[in-house]
Amino acid sequence: MQFTLEFPGSPKAVRHVLTDIRGRAKEGGSGPDTVGQIEIVLAEVLNNVVEHALRHEEEGEIHLRATHTAQGWHFDIRDTGVPIPGGLVPRPDLPSPDCPLRDLPEGGFGWAIVNMLARELSYVRVDGCNHLSFSIPES
Repeated sequence: MQFTLEFPGSPKAVRHVLTDIRGRAKEGGSGPDTVGQIEIVLAEVLNNVVEHALRHEEEGEIHLRATHTAQGWHFDIRDTGVPIPGGLVPRPDLPSPDCPLRDLPEGGFGWAIVNMLARELSYVRVDGCNHLSFSIPES
């Protein structure tokens, strides 16, 4: 199974796309663990595109291609927003839980979660376009 989606870079469009892809993953025979991982990773990635890469573009669009095989799902995401700082996918560690609850950060967990769940994570910028790709194996 393979499909391509093009949609506006807005929170509302991302919510609709996540619902659509969740349904397609279930229809494709993926189990609840795989579907959940797809949803988490795509939510983090697509919301980062909207909030950071496209935040100054009123007409920004996101192009997503998904391919499903027996091994899992592969996603390619493109946008024309600003590049990822440093030109590399962030690889942050999760904050240490060995501190008082009030000292834990409220955000900043997204890329750590993406790095834990996604495989073959890569990013390049070509001709003013961000290209992010990754795979989610079948559980």
